[in-house]
Amino acid sequence: MNGADGHSVAPGDATVSLELTLHEAAALRQWLLKPAADGSTALDDVQTGSALKKLGSALDRMEAVANVRVELEDVGFDPSPLSDERVAELGRRIGQVSHRGLR
Repeated sequence: MNGADGHSVAPGDATVSLELTLHEAAALRQWLLKPAADGSTALDDVQTGSALKKLGSALDRMEAVANVRVELEDVGFDPSPLSDERVAELGRRIGQVSHRGLR
């Protein structure tokens, strides 16, 4: 198999990157979770299960960041200048503080 630069790449070392909308990625995740005729799902296969877990983690993170942005806007804070990384970190920090102090 040849990589994008023309050099030989071992199949196990090659990676694929896709650009999907959040809606497309969520639809793909749902489709992969549907049981086959024999009752198995993509999670039952080591390779597809691993890919599904990566996809799920990415989707969960994106949805969490979007939710934190909404919450910040609801209290009057404009999160638009913040990167997704900063929003995610802020959400984690707020969660840690609220978990410790608001029991």
